Amino acid sequence: MFKHLLSFLLIAVWIVPANAQELKGDSLLPGIAGLFATNGTSISLADVSGQPFKKAYQVSTLNYTGNDGFSLNYKIDAAVQKGDVLLLSFYTRSLQSKKETGESFIEIFLNRIIDGKYTWPPLFERGMSFGSNWVLTQIPFVAARDVQKGELNFVIKAGRFQQVFELGAISLLNYKQSAKLADLPRSVVHYDGDAADAAWRKPAEDRIEKYRKGDLTIKVMDKNGKPAPGATVTVRLKKIAYAWGTATNSTILLDKVNPAFKIYRDTLLKYFNKVVFENEMKSKNWAKSDHDQTKRAVNWLKANNMDIRGHVMVWPGWQNSPHLVQYKNDTAALRAVILKIIDDQTTVMKHQFTEWDVVNEPFTNHNVMDSLGGKKLMLDWFHAARKNTPGVKLFLNDFTMFHTQGDGSQNFYDNIKYLKDNGAPIEAIGEQAHIGGTPPGIGFLIEKLDRFAKFGLPIQITEFDITSDDDDFKSRYIKDFLTAMFSHPSTIGVVQWGFWEGSHWIPAAALWDNNWNTRPEGKVYTELVSNTWNTNVTGQTAKNGTYKIRGFNGDYEIVVKKGNNEVIKQAVLGNDGKTLVVNFTN
Repeated sequence: MFKHLLSFLLIAVWIVPANAQELKGDSLLPGIAGLFATNGTSISLADVSGQPFKKAYQVSTLNYTGNDGFSLNYKIDAAVQKGDVLLLSFYTRSLQSKKETGESFIEIFLNRIIDGKYTWPPLFERGMSFGSNWVLTQIPFVAARDVQKGELNFVIKAGRFQQVFELGAISLLNYKQSAKLADLPRSVVHYDGDAADAAWRKPAEDRIEKYRKGDLTIKVMDKNGKPAPGATVTVRLKKIAYAWGTATNSTILLDKVNPAFKIYRDTLLKYFNKVVFENEMKSKNWAKSDHDQTKRAVNWLKANNMDIRGHVMVWPGWQNSPHLVQYKNDTAALRAVILKIIDDQTTVMKHQFTEWDVVNEPFTNHNVMDSLGGKKLMLDWFHAARKNTPGVKLFLNDFTMFHTQGDGSQNFYDNIKYLKDNGAPIEAIGEQAHIGGTPPGIGFLIEKLDRFAKFGLPIQITEFDITSDDDDFKSRYIKDFLTAMFSHPSTIGVVQWGFWEGSHWIPAAALWDNNWNTRPEGKVYTELVSNTWNTNVTGQTAKNGTYKIRGFNGDYEIVVKKGNNEVIKQAVLGNDGKTLVVNFTN
């Protein structure tokens, strides 16, 4: 799992009226003249008329060519406490842009700088596009963590496109505990493809109908072998042929004392059909993990018809593999210990998983690999992984498939191609899809899936979450994201990186809060997987003894009743359809 947010295609904002109270917040930013240093070329102060402010920064990146490093920075000299309610407000307008839409684009961050180093995640992150008219943007949010005085930087990144824009009346107010989000004005986050009539929607629904459903025919015969009309048939999908997964851990799965963990397990079994152990199978934790406990958890999961994936054998960067640092100056020992860990994991956990991430995030985590001769080492790791994993899908897992800028997506593509071209037993592609406040547009997601599908390998979203405190945005985006994924024939599932605030690395991204209240985005998710994309129907056989439906692919239980007769059958439905014959004996 990599702690970076994804870039995006388009963000726009519209004002939502709010009955804001007269609240007083502490200002964390100075006036317009003291915020950013001007240089007369790329940034200057301009006069403004007809607005509630007289001056604005005019920013030009025309002399830059996609330099994502161009940014405006201000060090905030104040502390922020976890739970503080803040309001960021500013005006923007575009004067010139070479972006395809003609709009300007910026990203705003409140970055945490601890001991002189950037520390993920930021306290706030949001990106937006805007046109030639002045627009007021207001974003209330809750601080998810404490930030000490001097550790917070206000950053505006503006270099993705060559553009000229103006930025005025910038304010950041901290209301601390004196306000609620509902008390403050807010703007609505928009992303490319969120419109009700967006071009991607109808084709996606058509693909779902084509690729995720099949025709099921039940023929009911009486004891004489003749059609039995009027029989009651109940068709229930027990497990859809698509992964709705989540990260978990063995402690919660096995704890029989904590009542919250009982709710956790019940929720898990109701809304998910696949899990991944979040941390205990990572190579850096392998030596200190309780493997017997993990196996007991696996047994419980299997008893409840859950698929289980392994994560991860090799995370080839020093930062995320501290257990390897001691071998940094001994390449032979380093090479050997990595292969030994792969062998140990696949021996101890043999037959436990249906799929396994072999290599994680080689786009940014590659200096271990580099020290051993480059990406050819991935070939050795995949072959070593194959030795003890018969029937297990082996994945390359990364986070850059949906990146719009830089070479991240191409690097992911090239690594997959390299593995395939050189005979590595790679059998599936894992895209993490950690989404931030600047999400990829939906049409863009589908285009990327189309491109990576050309490898002929199944694609799975492996660590999905949305880092945002905007429930409206998260509710809309999770529905569109899941619809796009479910509609694409190359995908086999979406695994989320947790679902409960009490056990989630980004609490704001959880679908259920700490008290097990379902958040708005959680309600969207449960509606999709329990109702929209589910089959549970009852009807009667026709005169010819048949009952026909079109249902979602997966494992079914079918109950047929007439008079004193009751027959229960199990069936698997796929795209090619299924005909099931039920014979009464009475």
